[in-house]
Amino acid sequence: MTTGNPVSRVVDHLAIHGYRLLPTPLMISGMQFTFPAVLVGPENTSDLVLVADTAETDDNDTIVRQVLSVGRALDIARKTNPLTTIIVGPRPTQSAISDMMSACRVLPIGSVSTEEADAAVSNWLAVLTPLVAHEDSIVVDPLSELQDEISNLRPDILAVTESATIGANAVEADINAIILKDLEEGLEEEL
Repeated sequence: MTTGNPVSRVVDHLAIHGYRLLPTPLMISGMQFTFPAVLVGPENTSDLVLVADTAETDDNDTIVRQVLSVGRALDIARKTNPLTTIIVGPRPTQSAISDMMSACRVLPIGSVSTEEADAAVSNWLAVLTPLVAHEDSIVVDPLSELQDEISNLRPDILAVTESATIGANAVEADINAIILKDLEEGLEEEL
């Protein structure tokens, strides 16, 4: 693969984040599947990433059949690997993408110019890479931050944030109580 090749850009980007390139063709339960690149997730994850290039394949149906076949082979082999297909090159039809989405997550990167290629690949593949925390954006106590932001709300609504430490059911109960109280007051005013 050359460095200008979109498949190699994807592979290089994912390799930086710990993904490993698998030998091709991909073998699952004795069946072979040919893709320009196949990667497995970093460290203890079992993510399986297929990279397909629509510029190298005559029709979208071939890619769709291959992706669906890999999904079916994983099911038959009782593998629970999360499956993602990255499509580089011209974007497939929406129906082809929908068909593939029945078996896996589909990330159609498309064709990008060389000036913006690295940024585009990084943006499209962000869902597969870990979040990067910046020290200036770390919130130590999210509830305190929330209370500071909503300090101008009614006291009964502010009290709901205290219920958040108890759990979702407590928040739901408090919100329901506020709504009922407001409804009752509204009905009394009408009468």
